[in-house]
Amino acid sequence: MNNKLPLVQALLNYNNENNIMFSMPGNKAGEGFNRDEIGKNFAKNLGFLDITEVESLDNLHHPEGVIKKSQELLARLYKVKKAYFLVNGSSGGNLAAIFSAFNEGDEVLVERNCHRSVYNGLILRKLKVIFIEPRAHFTGGLFLPPDKDAIYSAMDKSNNPKGIILTYPNYFGITYNIEEIIVDLKNKGLKIIVDEAHGAHFGITDKLPKNVAKVADYTVVSAHKTLPALTGGSYLLVNDDSREIDFFVSAFMTTSPSYLIMASLDYARYYLETYGKDDYEELIKIAREWKRKINSLNKVKILSKEDLPKGYNIDLSRYLVTLNEGYSGHKFLDYLRKNHIQAEMSFHSGVVLILSPFKAKESLQRLYEVIDKLDLEELKCNIKGIPFNLSIPQKSLEPFQVFACEGEKSTLDNSIGKIAREAIVPYPPGIPLICPGEILSEEIIKAIKDYLKAGCTVLGVEKGNILVI
Repeated sequence: MNNKLPLVQALLNYNNENNIMFSMPGNKAGEGFNRDEIGKNFAKNLGFLDITEVESLDNLHHPEGVIKKSQELLARLYKVKKAYFLVNGSSGGNLAAIFSAFNEGDEVLVERNCHRSVYNGLILRKLKVIFIEPRAHFTGGLFLPPDKDAIYSAMDKSNNPKGIILTYPNYFGITYNIEEIIVDLKNKGLKIIVDEAHGAHFGITDKLPKNVAKVADYTVVSAHKTLPALTGGSYLLVNDDSREIDFFVSAFMTTSPSYLIMASLDYARYYLETYGKDDYEELIKIAREWKRKINSLNKVKILSKEDLPKGYNIDLSRYLVTLNEGYSGHKFLDYLRKNHIQAEMSFHSGVVLILSPFKAKESLQRLYEVIDKLDLEELKCNIKGIPFNLSIPQKSLEPFQVFACEGEKSTLDNSIGKIAREAIVPYPPGIPLICPGEILSEEIIKAIKDYLKAGCTVLGVEKGNILVI
């Protein structure tokens, strides 16, 4: 390691490994900019394009020129009223949407396994929360988006909901018929926020899931996750007529926005509009061919729509690779990494791979070769998956009320009946067993112990103690 430049050296070392990127960002370490000459020229000159707000380059906080034009083109592509460039990821977009859509004290429905930024927004805006129960698929740590029954069950438990915050797709690329639900809930007077972080490419072809931006009030899209944009580049797509959205977007954005990120967002929109349909249809065709070949090795299984419960679908530009019981997805990720293949994430029984149209054949052929030579004995694991079947605990305090409370350490056995100060989240599946403000029951404590006994990482538990109020 270069002790004077540890991060710079680490990045250079990683780049020299020439890893195949089945992970974020969507530009695949710059490969996505090689689609045409303008992209190549942009990537070649990145170090020389880091400019500030000079006269001809407009101002993100008050766009009147080229940024305004770029955002208008973005709105046209996604068929929304207004669109914004975000240079601090989808987190800022989620916060701006939450503050624009809701007032302090409003009651909102929220998916249990929402993104951290959504949870932060609930606290900062002082909202009352009704959680939607998660849906687990099997004991291997794979979870599903909430189905229609779970969403309307949460509605029945609410008093006067002002809106709902949904995630579509989930991290695994799993989707469902959300458009019908959105239209119905909007007709009931609810504001709709969709965290569509992993779906920037949705809707460009009918072979991909629908993009719901045109029907939701606010849709937050991480362009940098699946499109050729730089990390931190996202879109906020708006149909709501709120007069405050401009203010909140500006309030949650740095006053020194990166022109590199903004320019890459402009290129990502241009790429999707110009090449997206053809490129993604070709990618899906190639991905299907290699999925059949990989599955025929009988070592791993790449899931299809038919492997999921009725009503769910899967993004065909993503591989959800699973292993049989007794084999570790985390060890599989390590195995791929040793063979210079970078997966996006691992869970108990598999890994997630984010594919891209860039060098798809070469990348998938290499994946096939690495899996072909895999010795499954290397992935054996004695830790069994645990079914996630807990119902949502009783709530005593709202998240924003908990934020103002002092916490004290308590052993697990002494915590029954007390109020949780922090979320307790086992990985996998990454869904909170309990959220701040909820009451710890015997069932919850038993579940925490089971996850710890199984060797899972459980956030919120330290040396057998948890924080309670």
